[in-house]
Amino acid sequence: MLFNSYIFIFLFLPVALALYYLLNRYEKYTLAQVVLIGMSCWFYAYFNVSYLLLLGGSVLVNYFFHRRICTGKNKADMIAGIAFNLLLLCYFKYFDFFTENVNAVFGTSFVLRNIVLPLGISFFTFQQISFLADTYKGEAEKCGFIEYMLFVVFFPQLIAGPIVTHGEMMAQFRDPRRKMPDGDLFAKGVMLFTLGLAKKVILADTMGQAVDWGYGAIAVLDSTNAMIISVLYTFQLYFDFSGYCDMARGIGYMLHIELPVNFHSPYQSAGIIEFWKRWHITLGRFFTKYVYIPLGGSRNGKAKTCRNSFIVFFLSGLWHGASWTFVLWGVMHGVGYIIDYLGKPFRKKVPRRLMVILTFCFVDLAFVSFRSPDLGTMCDMYRQIFSGGFGPPMAEIAVFFKGSAWNYLLQVIPVSSVFFRNYLPYALFMGLSLYLVFIGKNAAERVERSRFGVWSAAGTALLFLYCVVSLAGVSSFLYFNF
Repeated sequence: MLFNSYIFIFLFLPVALALYYLLNRYEKYTLAQVVLIGMSCWFYAYFNVSYLLLLGGSVLVNYFFHRRICTGKNKADMIAGIAFNLLLLCYFKYFDFFTENVNAVFGTSFVLRNIVLPLGISFFTFQQISFLADTYKGEAEKCGFIEYMLFVVFFPQLIAGPIVTHGEMMAQFRDPRRKMPDGDLFAKGVMLFTLGLAKKVILADTMGQAVDWGYGAIAVLDSTNAMIISVLYTFQLYFDFSGYCDMARGIGYMLHIELPVNFHSPYQSAGIIEFWKRWHITLGRFFTKYVYIPLGGSRNGKAKTCRNSFIVFFLSGLWHGASWTFVLWGVMHGVGYIIDYLGKPFRKKVPRRLMVILTFCFVDLAFVSFRSPDLGTMCDMYRQIFSGGFGPPMAEIAVFFKGSAWNYLLQVIPVSSVFFRNYLPYALFMGLSLYLVFIGKNAAERVERSRFGVWSAAGTALLFLYCVVSLAGVSSFLYFNF
């Protein structure tokens, strides 16, 4: 089930909120949690019922290892539990990738299984790995099956994060003060959900149409328009994924549960190190705690620090998808991170604004690999970007930004200007996007600093109404693929 769908907004979410708080009111907190688990299972099974069997099996096996670790503190149990999770992830996500590469290298003909990737498997697998590791280290105490299952399947963050920890969630699930709604937090939740919905429906989906056209017509792009397509995808990915996380946090607020921030204006970063402190924060936190630090972190000199950082980014690229394009994207960021780390003394002499521009250019070019379905497409896109054939923005791209409201306005107010008719919406979209990512406050900052009153409520309602009207072309979130 998609957050940006009529069934979720007008049926699922109101029912989930009503049942949860109604049962809590009558001191049936455990029953309220069971109902919330049931709603989360409905949410997940809506995509594919068979996915629910995998999710349930994963939860049962991990809870079994959690209890064994709590009982004996046996390292072998922790290793076995983590191995189970990694094998499950490798089978569903990487089996065909591995088989395909073995066939290519050794000339074998092993049959591909064309395994369908279960939604959210990368997220709930990492979440459970962290729980087992923290249980062994004594950082996560023994918990009941109901609250463990709720920790894993809690629907706002189940499909695409943020990747939460036991410390962030278990205390909230047990806090009696969170059984009742908080008016101020609920209002923040509605506003944050609406802002995330707008980022997805109005900005990301519009840009996505242009990006899909551009990657399907690379041969006709000159350097200028190839760059535009790459920037549009960089914006699309941010608005799409951060929009999902804003909506997830907004729903959490409505349920009186606070989820961690996953994005903090990443394109305002002045370096790759800073970028990864702002982009997909919970994934970076996971790799830092469970890979980088166990490898030695930054404790053994610059050479090993660089090695450990590179390994983290290589694994991060592989985590995003079973393709050499994702691996290459991870390698690019690993190299960029090392250069940024070694170049700290020189970077301090460069004006921050210039560093922000240079960082964005690097991130944008790396995302070409991230977006490309294969290495050939990636090379074609890079070739067009650096071809040097500059020209005006193409009308074929601009047409995707002329929505039905704009076309209706042109019928009411006839205008002969070609720019006004064809390019003004395009320019407005780009101008708004540049402002939001480089200058403006992000959604979380706006909500935290808002004073809730008549005007903020009216503005949120109008934005929500416009988003709902725009739901005719419902699309899934990009990170559902990872």
